[in-house]
Amino acid sequence: MTAILSWFNKEKGTLPYIMTVGDTKISNGEDTLTLEGAKILELPIRCKDLSTPYQEVYFTSSLSFSYAGSALVGFNVYCALQTMFSNIGGLKKYNQLPDYVSLCEKAKDVLFFYSTGIRSPSELVLSGFCPKSEVPFITTIKPVLKDDVLDYNIFCKTDFSDLVDVIIIGDKKTEILEEIDVQLSNQNKDDSTKYWRTPIKVLNRIIKEKQFATIGGGMQMTTVNLFRFETYSFFADIEGRDFAMKYRNIDIFEDLGNNLGDCRISITCLEV
Repeated sequence: MTAILSWFNKEKGTLPYIMTVGDTKISNGEDTLTLEGAKILELPIRCKDLSTPYQEVYFTSSLSFSYAGSALVGFNVYCALQTMFSNIGGLKKYNQLPDYVSLCEKAKDVLFFYSTGIRSPSELVLSGFCPKSEVPFITTIKPVLKDDVLDYNIFCKTDFSDLVDVIIIGDKKTEILEEIDVQLSNQNKDDSTKYWRTPIKVLNRIIKEKQFATIGGGMQMTTVNLFRFETYSFFADIEGRDFAMKYRNIDIFEDLGNNLGDCRISITCLEV
C-alpha cells in the first residue's frame, strides 16, 4: 500500500500552496518491488486554440497527481490523463478553460476504466488551482461498492481554514492522522514553518522507524501554487559524506550522478 498526505499550506512568507508528501515503497502485498517508487507526479494542463490550424497554446498550468493502491493502475491512469490534459482544445478568443470539477470527473472515468479492466483498485488525489476560477482544491477519488459493484466516489475540498487539515489516502489513515493531531496539539496554531510542515515530520519518522510494513522507502514531496509546480529532494545523513541528497529515496550523486551534459540536475532540497 502506501500513504499520501495532502494539505493547504499557509506558512508565513510564502504564496499559499498545496503540499503533498508520500512514501516510496511499492509492494505486491507480500514482497517489496521497489523502495524508490514514484507516487506523486506533475499533471500538466495545456489548452490549445482550435480556431486555427496552428493550434496555438493559450494556457498552461499543472496539477498534482498521486495514487495509492495498484501501481499498475495508478501509472496507467496518470499516463492517460497526462496525454488528455496536455491536449485540451478550446477557443482562445473566449478564453475557454476547464474547471476543476470536470478535470476530476474525467480522472474518475479513467480510473474506473483501468481498475475494472485490470481488476485492481486504486485511490487518487488531484490537487492544485482550478484553471477556470483559480480556486484551490484537493480532490480524493476512492473506491466504493454500490450494490456489490465497484464504483468510485469523488470528494472535492475547496474550503481551507487557518489550521493544518490533512487529506490522506492509502494505508494506516487513522493512525497517521492521530499522530499528526498529537504533534499539532503540542504547538501553537500559527503561521510558522514548524507548524505547517508537521505532517512531513510525522511521515518521515514513520518511514525511518519502519512503523508500518506497508509504508517505507523514503520521502517524496511536491508543492503546487497558482503559478507553478515543484518537486523536492531531501538532505540525507550518510556516514562519511558531508553532503548527500535523496530524491524518491534515490541517492542523486551516488546512484545516478547529477551531471547532465553541460548542466546539473538541480532539484530543490529540504531538510526534515
